[in-house]
This record gives sequence, C-alpha cells and structure tokens, in this order.
Amino acid sequence: MSTITREIVTQSAHDQVVNLVAQRWARSWQCQITINSDEERAKWTESDRSYADIIGWSFKAGRNKMEWVAEVETEDSLMSAGTGGRWQDDLGLGVPLFVFVPKGRRVQAQTIALRSGITLNGVYEYSFVNGALQLS
Repeated sequence: MSTITREIVTQSAHDQVVNLVAQRWARSWQCQITINSDEERAKWTESDRSYADIIGWSFKAGRNKMEWVAEVETEDSLMSAGTGGRWQDDLGLGVPLFVFVPKGRRVQAQTIALRSGITLNGVYEYSFVNGALQLS
C-alpha cells in the first residue's frame, strides 16, 4: 500500500478573492481565464515581470490572445506605493484593465488611477456576506 500526501496550503484572502472572481467571470465571459495566485507568483521570484492576478484570453489565429486583465487589491495592497505602477504595467499590455477592491475602497482606487494617469475599465467592490463573495 502506498500513501500520497499533499502539503496543506492555506489560501490568503487575496488568493481566495482571485479564485472566486475568476470562477464567477469564467461564466460571464466567452474566453479562457488564467489566474496568478501569490503561490504561482512565488515560483517566478527571480523575474522582474509583474503578472496580473486574472487574465482573460482566447485562442486565435494559432496563438493565445489576451482579452483583458484584472487586479485584486486588498486593504494592504491599496496602501502600497507601487499599486499605481503595477496598474500602469498592466495597461502596457494594451487590453482593458479591471480592478477589484474591498467594499468602500472604490474612491481610493479611482484616486490612485487618476494620480497615476490610468483609465480603468471598471472598479468593482467585493465583500463577503455569510461566506459568499459579493461584487458591486
């Protein structure tokens, strides 16, 4: 008899929101969705490249075509000085950028975008009610 063991991974609040948003948007968009969790990002720590949290893409003309990207922010990441710079990197991809922020932080996200010269395609607020993700 053999035993297979797996490492128990505790998902961060950020990654939990990334996963839940990706699942919900997978039902709403006609494209493939890839996520970049904190765990996945850690595998590429030697890279200077920043990867969006959620990427919507499709397979066209023999290659993958990025359709849009989304960033999930937490209270802490919104306070980070590098947030506007990460969003600018995402805009450099030439696709729509959506941002998900904790409930009550929409104005803060819009202010960061304005100060960074960024036009967002949408800012969504998230919260949890009885353990279920709510988007507004």
